[in-house]
Amino acid sequence: MDKETVTKAVHFDFPSAVPVVFHINQACWDSYDRDFLAKLVETHPCLFPDGVPEFVKSGGAVPYPEWCREDIKWTDPWGCVWETRTSGFVGTVVDHPIKDIDTLSGFEAPDPDKTTHWYPVTWKHGVSPTGGSIGFFDCLRSGEIGHGHTFLKLIDILGYEQALYAMFDEAPNLTVVLDKLMAFNLGLVERFISYADVEWLGYAEDLGMQSGPMLSPDMFKKWIMPVYRTIMEPAEKAGCIIHMHSDGDIRTLADDLLTLPVDVFNIQDNANTLPWLHGHMKGKVALDLDIDRQSITQQSDAILVRQYLADVLRLLYDPAGGLILTYGLYPQTPAGNIGVMMDFLEDVASGEKPWTR
Repeated sequence: MDKETVTKAVHFDFPSAVPVVFHINQACWDSYDRDFLAKLVETHPCLFPDGVPEFVKSGGAVPYPEWCREDIKWTDPWGCVWETRTSGFVGTVVDHPIKDIDTLSGFEAPDPDKTTHWYPVTWKHGVSPTGGSIGFFDCLRSGEIGHGHTFLKLIDILGYEQALYAMFDEAPNLTVVLDKLMAFNLGLVERFISYADVEWLGYAEDLGMQSGPMLSPDMFKKWIMPVYRTIMEPAEKAGCIIHMHSDGDIRTLADDLLTLPVDVFNIQDNANTLPWLHGHMKGKVALDLDIDRQSITQQSDAILVRQYLADVLRLLYDPAGGLILTYGLYPQTPAGNIGVMMDFLEDVASGEKPWTR
């Protein structure tokens, strides 16, 4: 996808096509027949301009990052110990570094000059470090501060129950931990701007569950929103396109989120429902719609899958723009559905309107 199309979609400036991101989770290359998947990639050049990954061409092993390997436990820069049962999937924290928020002895933040939340970094002028960016396009100088940068990282450090109790009880040390997170995130933002001169900066953080958010709107507004506003301010001043991602049902947080300087919101369709997205979000912010990968595309037949994609476009498409489509392919998606989705989304990315046929 070219830069002009993406930026016009973001700024409601009548793009020639709806930008599409079709992400193939690495585990798919160990789950499906590689020749089958490679052929699909080769025959959909709008979705996969870089073609088949080099490790597939060479017959090599999938290069899973450490935090997505089932054979090891991995400790992140904050001291959180992670474990996953399936390579290719980010797992969960099995050991939180702060056992008691009343005792922070020895707890220090990592150095944003040396690491992101996930991987070591050496900052160089004109180069944007990458390590799992969400919703990015190669046509733009892009960066992201790391999935789970504030609320989720607080949970990683403290554990979910302790984090929520600390918010409710207004634990004095909660501010200390949040201040460290904010300073670290701010350091990353400033480096992405000053070193990489990014045009697009991602702030990815899951706030929702299948039904409702993981914290109350009041707690979100009191503890998390001020951090978001602070760490987004430099990107806003620098003129970056600010991309925010959140999985789950975040409808009760939406009014607050819309007060942030977010240009593009990556949000799930079924968790929030298409009618709600049409009525409450369409036209207010560019939507990077995260297309269902739990029920319809996973469990329905190809005819219903295509019908669903058409329904999405009929409801959310606007010739002025404001729409990006993102689909993540994961193992156990029926093989027959994959080609149908790629064909439909290839047409969308090329500027056609298959939902009108």
